[in-house]
Amino acid sequence: MKSNRLSLLVSIVLVIAVVVIRLTDAPVKMLTWDVFGYYLYLPAHFIYDDPALTNHQWLDEIIEKYQPSPTLYQLVDLHNGSRLIKYSSGMAVLYSPFFFLAHWLAPLMGYPADGFSLPYQVILSIGGILWAIVGIFLFRKLLLMLFNDKITALLLVLTIAGTNYFHLASIDGTLLTHNYLFTLYVLLIILTINWHSQPTLAKALLLGIVGGFISLIRPSEAVSFLIPLLWSTGTKQAFNYKLNLLKKFPLHPFIVLIVALIVGSVQFFYWKSLTGQWIYYSYSNNPGEGFMFFPPYIIDFLFSFRKGWLLYTPIMIGAILGLIVMFRKQREHLPAVIAYLFLTLWIISAWTAWWYGGGSFSSRSIIPSYALLAIPLGYLVLEINTSRWKWPALFVASFFVLLNLFQSWQWEQRIIDRERMTREYYFAIFGKTKVDREKLDHLLLVDRSTETNEVPQHLERYDGKVIYESQHILNSDTAEALVLNGNNQFFPGPDQMFKDITESDHVWIKSSVEIWLPETYQGSLPLLVVTFHYNGQAYKYRGVSIDESEVVTQRWIPLTYWYLSPEVRTPDDNLKVYVWHNDSSPIYVRNLKVEAFELKML
Repeated sequence: MKSNRLSLLVSIVLVIAVVVIRLTDAPVKMLTWDVFGYYLYLPAHFIYDDPALTNHQWLDEIIEKYQPSPTLYQLVDLHNGSRLIKYSSGMAVLYSPFFFLAHWLAPLMGYPADGFSLPYQVILSIGGILWAIVGIFLFRKLLLMLFNDKITALLLVLTIAGTNYFHLASIDGTLLTHNYLFTLYVLLIILTINWHSQPTLAKALLLGIVGGFISLIRPSEAVSFLIPLLWSTGTKQAFNYKLNLLKKFPLHPFIVLIVALIVGSVQFFYWKSLTGQWIYYSYSNNPGEGFMFFPPYIIDFLFSFRKGWLLYTPIMIGAILGLIVMFRKQREHLPAVIAYLFLTLWIISAWTAWWYGGGSFSSRSIIPSYALLAIPLGYLVLEINTSRWKWPALFVASFFVLLNLFQSWQWEQRIIDRERMTREYYFAIFGKTKVDREKLDHLLLVDRSTETNEVPQHLERYDGKVIYESQHILNSDTAEALVLNGNNQFFPGPDQMFKDITESDHVWIKSSVEIWLPETYQGSLPLLVVTFHYNGQAYKYRGVSIDESEVVTQRWIPLTYWYLSPEVRTPDDNLKVYVWHNDSSPIYVRNLKVEAFELKML
């Protein structure tokens, strides 16, 4: 035990650092955004007896009181009136012990037992911190199974303090999936190593349980089963040893699979109860995002200044180089590492929003993989430790760790922007503790608001052009205007592909039209609609109408709307602008005009 004191001391210091930093930012509003969606299963089932979310009253009251999210993007509206939670239920299961504790304590402490008052926020946050603590100590145990105490201590520093895991666990992602998944991955690899050294039924059962929970948290993480499947197959001797194990214990793989499916059945029954389908793709309600497997956005994911993984977490370049060392000197476990890493990178970089929003520093989606990537990183460290590059490599590694910690601080101080980073802005703020954001704003990507009514900023940076205009100018009466009524509800405008409008990453669309309401008009007001389509399905749909304070009859009423193009899924996605009058009472429209404003060429 004495020989392992250094790694234990490092683990304790890292745990203290995570806990102290987390507690200095009191976690009093943590059940928000994605976490709100992960968690919603619990209050819906156990407090409000409304798993199908058909009773809008209680949820509307929660939204108004606690403001966990500006929109309910976490839910999918079903045709039967139910609302399905988009995220799978694994996180809710892991939150549940802390939820039930908070539910018991809340009324005793004088707080409402509504699922979102302060005791729930704090106790669930403490639960997230405990998962991080357990994960760090288990990670040390895993590393000691493969490396000596000195190398383990160094790998703990490089992986925990030298990557975005530290930022996510201690600052902005305690209750996100990645913290929990990292701990579960560590446990999965430990169980994999233990089963291969001494197979038992209990270890097979635990492998199934852990793998099942990993997949229940995020179904795409089912690739984790490649780790036990391909472990110890990289050399002829190791492969033969594994074959002998499987011949001796042929039921164990089936036990792992069956147990994992039993754990996953929680989700299958939920989908079946609400949709009638055992498997339901809950992300299909937003055509603006999805998987693009051929090809994925792997170059952007790895190297983009927006949020490229290896750019903002350069210590992991060492893990990639470590694969070469494993190929040369330690091939036994290489197939498991290579196959898992390849498929994981392919899947997470195939998501059209490959930067995964602004909720974390660097790429949070790959953080669970650090449990496995620490292995090739360790073999690289072993290789360098006996070479003449030892001290230069230590200097570079120290720089990367300090850079990670400093840039994590920059991110928290909003010096590093959460979603709008560019090459020019990155170098403009590199190493700085203070910046003039207004002065440097022009170096960033366009600011995309979540509000319905968007107003262009710095319009002087743009050049406008007309992309559609009614073919004739109409006079002051309604004689030549287009009549919209029950038989003709639409006044169509442009239908153009994004790539034909601009070569930039965005464009502002200014749409305007004039509307005439007959005297004594009592029908519904028409909508000026602006939207993009992917494969015929609309996304970022906006429909605006005349402000009620401006409604007059027998007069042409101008209606203008500004619209920022979304992060288009493909350049072939098409913009549509039209007027829609969903009423049988006739109105008149004229002078539909659409302008596109592109960034000026520098």
